[in-house]
Amino acid sequence: MRKVLISFIAIVIVGAGVLFGIKNWQHHSLNQSLSKTEKVSHINLVALGDSLTEGVGDTQKLQGYSGRIAKELREKYDISVTMKNFGKAGDRSDQIEKRLVAQSSFQHSVKNADVLVMTVGGNDLQQLLLKNMTASSPKALSEAVVKGKVNYQIRLAKLLKTVRGYNKQAPIFIFGNYNPLYVHFANREDFNADVKSFNAINAKMATKDGNAYYVSSFDLTYGQFKTKSQRQKLVKQIESDSSEKNATKAMTAVLTGKTSVDNNWISKDDNYHPNDKGYQYMTSQLLHVMKREEKHWLIKH
Repeated sequence: MRKVLISFIAIVIVGAGVLFGIKNWQHHSLNQSLSKTEKVSHINLVALGDSLTEGVGDTQKLQGYSGRIAKELREKYDISVTMKNFGKAGDRSDQIEKRLVAQSSFQHSVKNADVLVMTVGGNDLQQLLLKNMTASSPKALSEAVVKGKVNYQIRLAKLLKTVRGYNKQAPIFIFGNYNPLYVHFANREDFNADVKSFNAINAKMATKDGNAYYVSSFDLTYGQFKTKSQRQKLVKQIESDSSEKNATKAMTAVLTGKTSVDNNWISKDDNYHPNDKGYQYMTSQLLHVMKREEKHWLIKH
């Protein structure tokens, strides 16, 4: 009986080893086949959008996430990457669209892109918040944001339609936005909710396109305040701060980058845009989604 048991165990071990070897061989063969016959050797990557695409706050002068993602793709996939950046600080969704319609070089790059990456919506929301800063309550401010969402969705749809008019095939990776006000107003959950509601439009329009993919950057909101206890402590600190008595003035200062900040992922130059660490976070988020959607840009069709 013991010999039978030992023989059985030996068969199982040998069988498992063979199976493992077969799986490894299949994985190796698939990768080898992909690299030789299916993977592209070069991509044209075009970034369009606002200051987050331009790379405001990037001390390494890598044009924010765009230069970093090009570097990551070259290193991780062993392909060449040509990157064109059409980001412009301050642009709303409608202004990005107008630039595309007006600039032939912009059009040419979009037309020849294999991958398109976009940041949009942050300035649309910022303008809406500044316009309604004197709202009587957080609820009234959020109601104004809800109304403004309708127009934003129309403008974003028009922008995407224009982009698709020049390029119907390339996948589009659309970033969401973050709340740069958080470290100053952690007790105002309505600000986070407002940003998330605009982000939901970006995600919705990406899904509607069929070959566009949403990329979250919302954790830039919290920076180093990662845990619930850290955030609760921050709320208590803010609520006890006497400077919060003039909330409207303080809020306007933050929105226009005229106050100090304590978010380790945001630039101290303007207290609003990502710093190098923040842009690296955006890059890792983008790379994660691009890796998930490799079949749409890495594989030859």
